[in-house]
Amino acid sequence: MKVAYDISVLGQGYVNPKARTGVYRVVESLFWELVNRKDIDVIGISLNQSSGTWNDVSCSLYIDENLEKLQKYYQSSYKNLQFISQLLAKAVNLQKKLVEISLKKHQFFYKPSLAIQIPFEKLLNLFLQPIVKINEFQIYHSPFDALHKIQENKISRILTIYDLIPILNPEKFTQNKYRQFLNIIDSINKQQDWITCISENTKQDFCNYTGMNPDRVFVTPLAAAQHFYPVDNLEIIIDCLKKYKIPNQPYLLSLCTLEPRKNLSFLIRCFAQILNDDPSLEINLVLVGIKGWKNADIFETVQTNPQLRNRVIFTGYIPDEDLSAIYSGATAFVYPSLYEGFGLPPLEAMQCGTPVITSNTSSLPEVVGNAGIMIDPKQEDDLCQAMLNVINNSQLRASLSQKGIQKASQFSWAKCAEETVKVYRLATEHKND
Repeated sequence: MKVAYDISVLGQGYVNPKARTGVYRVVESLFWELVNRKDIDVIGISLNQSSGTWNDVSCSLYIDENLEKLQKYYQSSYKNLQFISQLLAKAVNLQKKLVEISLKKHQFFYKPSLAIQIPFEKLLNLFLQPIVKINEFQIYHSPFDALHKIQENKISRILTIYDLIPILNPEKFTQNKYRQFLNIIDSINKQQDWITCISENTKQDFCNYTGMNPDRVFVTPLAAAQHFYPVDNLEIIIDCLKKYKIPNQPYLLSLCTLEPRKNLSFLIRCFAQILNDDPSLEINLVLVGIKGWKNADIFETVQTNPQLRNRVIFTGYIPDEDLSAIYSGATAFVYPSLYEGFGLPPLEAMQCGTPVITSNTSSLPEVVGNAGIMIDPKQEDDLCQAMLNVINNSQLRASLSQKGIQKASQFSWAKCAEETVKVYRLATEHKND
């Protein structure tokens, strides 16, 4: 079975470290598992026309860097690209370096460095026309972007849906993100296409919203990457804390994009409350993640509250290689998100042996269950009490740590790939239905 798997997201992440978050991790982890399987032949493609040739080359460079230059795993979508690919590759790598420098030293230049590709794209689009060499495949799988239109009806199209948050809570998204999501939904042919969802909760929300036959919608649960593990070496943890200017003191941890649906204002209010109730409490709050939107109140609350100013630490983006130490050093991982399609960060924390406090809503009970403390993400007393229980009870922390490791072991990317391939097989068997 030949499968065309869209890795456009990986090309974007190759250039921009800030893009290497949730969806990037999913697309990458599943791609690597599928590539290593013997029962299917997977080729990465890039059909994201918004970034065209630039992303096409970025994807090729990603393959070079991460799959030991095995170019057989990638197929370009542009004719005659080989004539300019070397020059364009140098331009892409220059942009990558500028983005990395801007993130480390001069944040002001971040957006301009991303915009470098725009004139290249406009010029190249005058001379290069995309061609989709997809007729040789039986399966076309888009793990994020809208499904590309394919004339050949012998090819089964599969789309992955992560959540319905833009529909359920549109006020928490920019208009651009909202329209992008609608384009993804509108690209689905409900009678012919197949859908994979990352949780039972997402499947239910998707079917309720679209009216699509549940028999064409399948659940393929995600997993934490293998490089998330308990770090027992205290020196490694201390060095990592120092690297990101985190005080070597007990801390609660949360990791997410800093935006409204992650409920960080609620978390900060609860953290302030437990400090007010007990000023002698020796605990900090570390917030890891890139800045999203509508987050000014978070920073303002911290800056205007003398008690919080030195107790809440914003680290910004932290690369994967340092996250296990950051997770492992935390007293607890606190994730009071209002809605999650799956919830990878709590799973990563559990795999590192970190006690987890999270919401009892959406998909989070599927992922965490009784391995963590589940709270109502709108009840401040619930979260305050949960944090205090974990902070003050070492036996509870040890119990949650062990339960979390056991629960995390039930998820794996091999299982996700196996469930995905089952959908591929079913789709090819019923391609004319």
